[in-house]
Amino acid sequence: MRTALKNKQNLMYSNQGATKPLYVVEDGHILTTEIDGTVIPVSAGYSNPVYEEPVAFIGNIIPVGSESYARGNVAVPMAYGIDISAYDALILMKAFELPVTETSVIWHRSEPKHKVMKDVVMLDENGDETDDPSEAVSVGDANVVDENSADYIVKRVATSQNITLILLRRMNTNAYKD
Repeated sequence: MRTALKNKQNLMYSNQGATKPLYVVEDGHILTTEIDGTVIPVSAGYSNPVYEEPVAFIGNIIPVGSESYARGNVAVPMAYGIDISAYDALILMKAFELPVTETSVIWHRSEPKHKVMKDVVMLDENGDETDDPSEAVSVGDANVVDENSADYIVKRVATSQNITLILLRRMNTNAYKD
């Protein structure tokens, strides 16, 4: 009953994908070095995480402290031995129905936005993105998902034989103004 269709709402999730390395850029070009005849871009020493495009799903999201929670209708967290007072909301799903991890983000009331990451992709002479540093003649910007536009970040995923409990922390002030 906890995962009945009538209790579900439209949500979106995004998982953290690959990271975009940051390169040392001088005059709009990535600095490179040659090691044993191989051209290698000079890394700035760190990278930025990039989130995948958001995926729509329907799920039962319950704000911790809500009337439904207060009446004891949400007894599932206790079955896991989890103190949920440190979380802002939880999602109940059928087991293994949603491929989220502890770095995923959830949109509930807000819409996903994109942001521009500066100088993170290598461009060839045609202006196309390339992974081969020997073909790179300049750097460009990438339009990526802005994880800060999400309402929640997944902090814990607990799965039993039948149910997955996803515990969330609020990221965006648009979500559940108490």
